[in-house]
Amino acid sequence: MNGFLLIDKPSGISSAQCVYNIRKDLNEKKVGHCGTLDPLATGILPICIGEATKFSNYVSDQSKRYEVKILFGLETDTGDITGKEVSLGDVNFSLNQLKKVLSHFVGEQEQIPPMFSALKKNGKPLYYWARRGVFLKRKPRLIYVDQIELKTFKSYKEVTVEVSCSKGTYIRTLVESIGRQLETYATVLELRRTRIGFLKEEDLTPLNSKGKNSYVDDIVECDQVLKNYPKLVLNKTETKKIRNGQQVDYNARQEKEGIVRLYEEEGSFIGIGNIDLSMKVSPRRLLATKKYSASPSRYKG
Repeated sequence: MNGFLLIDKPSGISSAQCVYNIRKDLNEKKVGHCGTLDPLATGILPICIGEATKFSNYVSDQSKRYEVKILFGLETDTGDITGKEVSLGDVNFSLNQLKKVLSHFVGEQEQIPPMFSALKKNGKPLYYWARRGVFLKRKPRLIYVDQIELKTFKSYKEVTVEVSCSKGTYIRTLVESIGRQLETYATVLELRRTRIGFLKEEDLTPLNSKGKNSYVDDIVECDQVLKNYPKLVLNKTETKKIRNGQQVDYNARQEKEGIVRLYEEEGSFIGIGNIDLSMKVSPRRLLATKKYSASPSRYKG
């Protein structure tokens, strides 16, 4: 069994637990996820199965979109409402001040990952150390926020925004930074991932525990989840060379550069490659040479 399940992760369960449940239901050893969601968070969690695990990074590297409900006047140790209260503050900003601060956080910026995160340090995830009262120095990472749109403004204490951002952006940290810029505190009340690349909420499958048959029809072919990368068709000679780990000439059949999806002339997807500046195609991650097929997919996008 090979392919992706686009799971609608429920709140109150970790991404790792979702993987464990699906691995158990499908009776498959090779199962992983493409981009951690906090236990509080809901929304798109791509689960890779079998050969699809080779492409997990190419899915998680895509841009993300989140809908986040922010509570002002409170900061917690985890950065969301599930954590312990750390700081309280008055909420005195205006709507115009809020809009101005939100626009301030659009663009390229450095962000320090929170201690309560799955990022590893000294062989353990940061949350492992945080739960033991150990707080480690973390290097800032470069992120990019494409857009922050104010969706609802019920009161000065609770607002909902939509954030479009790059891989590696921690929404909890962004929310805390917004609060401090407004001279108060802030924490995440609700968080939902609504998009990864071109994958949208309409494509999702609910997490359940009804056994293998409840998921089989929802498995998506690998290349369908990777459709944001351009397609490159190889002839038989080129396919053989790529399979053997060799480069082939691109010959500028179309103007492409960077990561591409590779296909045989017959139409079968064989994996991911890269076109470099010298117009050479190199294999990156390839499917096993035996005939690859996923279960029939409902996904037509």
